[in-house]
Amino acid sequence: METVNRKIILVALMMAFITTFLIYFYIKDGTAKTQVVKEDTIKVFVAAKTLPVKHKIVEGDFKIQDVPNKFVSKSAIKDEKELVGKMTRDTILEGEQIVSDRLVGDDKTDLVYSVPEGKRALSINVNEQIAVSNLIRPGDYVDIIANFEKEEIEDRDDVTIYPRMTKTALENILVLALGQEQNIEMNEGEKVTQTAKTVTFALTPEEAERLVYVSEFATLRLALRSVGDNSTKKTQGVTRTDVTSERNSKVVPYSRREADKLPQETVKGR
Repeated sequence: METVNRKIILVALMMAFITTFLIYFYIKDGTAKTQVVKEDTIKVFVAAKTLPVKHKIVEGDFKIQDVPNKFVSKSAIKDEKELVGKMTRDTILEGEQIVSDRLVGDDKTDLVYSVPEGKRALSINVNEQIAVSNLIRPGDYVDIIANFEKEEIEDRDDVTIYPRMTKTALENILVLALGQEQNIEMNEGEKVTQTAKTVTFALTPEEAERLVYVSEFATLRLALRSVGDNSTKKTQGVTRTDVTSERNSKVVPYSRREADKLPQETVKGR
């Protein structure tokens, strides 16, 4: 009887040991299955608030966020220098990754994004002589010089005579763009590059009116300014007498009867 009891106790201990062993591995296996696998993340910039179209990005418009590697866009912005000062091409929602495709690029192919606030884009036709041997580039600043022909304006018995004059019409004007160069196919497969025929400027409404006027009624020249030169100087213009002799101190229009008595070059206006 005692032997039987020992066997029962031994079997019970073995069963208890096996049960404990199975429970341990069951709990360990369950814990392993429920453990969250830590993923690699990348720091990217996301919108701190919804950014509208044509919005110039400043500090406070974005924040840094850790995003799992597999969810990071290939064009996501990762450097703050590539973000501050840029303009949005589309609306960027709050929390959305800021990607380069949603921003206006440095090439500024969309002219509307290049026009400074309060300015207008206006183009004129140019040739190599007008455009300083085609050396002008977007971002340069120029002066626009107008050369007027003699003009007579009749008013009943009198006529106001404006002599030929060269005058700086606009100063320190930003060049936004040049007309696209074109490759023209010639005979026998030869290609000739045709240079830009237009220049586009950024102008205030008043400057735009002045440019339209001089482009219609005068011949133009562009004078390229040096880097950092923002100075302006209002000139009186130049007539023939300024080049060949001393300028008259008083500039007034003359009637036809008075003009007939004077040398051609002394009949002035403007």
